[in-house]
Amino acid sequence: MKKKIVALALAVSCMVGVVGCSSEKKNVDTTSNGVASSEATDKYVVTYYDQDKQVVATEEVEAGQPVPDIKPEKDGYEFMGYYINPECGREMDITSPVVGDKEVYCGYTKAQKDERKFYIVGAGKSEILTKSNWGETFDDTFALTKDESSEKNVYKITVELSVGDEFQFVTDVKWSDQRGFGYIKDGKLNGETYLKKAAGLGDSPAEKSNILVEKSGKYEFTLTTYPASDVYDTENEYYTEETKENFNSNPFDTIEWKIVE
Repeated sequence: MKKKIVALALAVSCMVGVVGCSSEKKNVDTTSNGVASSEATDKYVVTYYDQDKQVVATEEVEAGQPVPDIKPEKDGYEFMGYYINPECGREMDITSPVVGDKEVYCGYTKAQKDERKFYIVGAGKSEILTKSNWGETFDDTFALTKDESSEKNVYKITVELSVGDEFQFVTDVKWSDQRGFGYIKDGKLNGETYLKKAAGLGDSPAEKSNILVEKSGKYEFTLTTYPASDVYDTENEYYTEETKENFNSNPFDTIEWKIVE
């Protein structure tokens, strides 16, 4: 009889253990009639800052949703995009799900007419760059044409380029205001690489690196500039006020390109 009682106790204990292991705590609410209501959704705050780290907007967003694309306005400035830091060195992917309170930096720039002229300089097998030979020959043959009808500073040039050519856009023979590979958003077309960053000397930033041609063709380049947002690397040991344009860069300037027939 004693053995039966022990066996029964063990069986009950095991049943309780199984029920306990399969149970799951659920955070649900019930109405007065006992019917479960939907679970409350977590919400987070997205804070938008300008480059001076001043708050320009806040938005509440449900967990798992993307950052609201509200493009906060700032008097006298043009909105340029969302970035991960106030220097606007890297754009933010706002499509990623929000999983906590989030800080977003908005890039802004003022409208300012660009009075500079830009030229293509480089070297390689193509006729125009063979003639350039890194600026050895420098005249309006190499100049980009500015679209004076545009409200923005838009420069264009169409050139035949060959595999292995390297080039940049500059404002003078001193290579002031270099605009190199770092200003190109994407060097690929239909999954194939047409343009890429050339191997450089030392630790040159991408913005000042040569653009290397991977596929021959007739290229149309469009350089868009925002001179009000030019910045200068004053920490560089070779920086001087006389040579400051050699240390010029811009977080918003872009080089776009396409292949034309």
